[in-house]
Amino acid sequence: MFELSIGFAIAGILMVLEYLICTKLKNPLWGGIIPLLILIGTIWIFASGRVPFELKTVFPFVICNSIFFGEWDNGRKKYDEKKKEEMNKMRAKDI
Repeated sequence: MFELSIGFAIAGILMVLEYLICTKLKNPLWGGIIPLLILIGTIWIFASGRVPFELKTVFPFVICNSIFFGEWDNGRKKYDEKKKEEMNKMRAKDI
């Protein structure tokens, strides 16, 4: 039970870090570092045989990867929206 709570804490910290990286930095590739590392880690876990490659063990990893890649996309969309809002404010001040 303790290991599960540590896992959720680490996942929460990674989610916050992912959100901040995606919404604050200009280059979209920076936001892809964490999802890419998670994907590589997932592949390594299954390729090394540490976890059997079965549906009940693959499903949580698929969900995890989907969430992090989705957060990357959402963060980039939010960054673009903020950028557009700033441009609209600048245009309004120019007029």
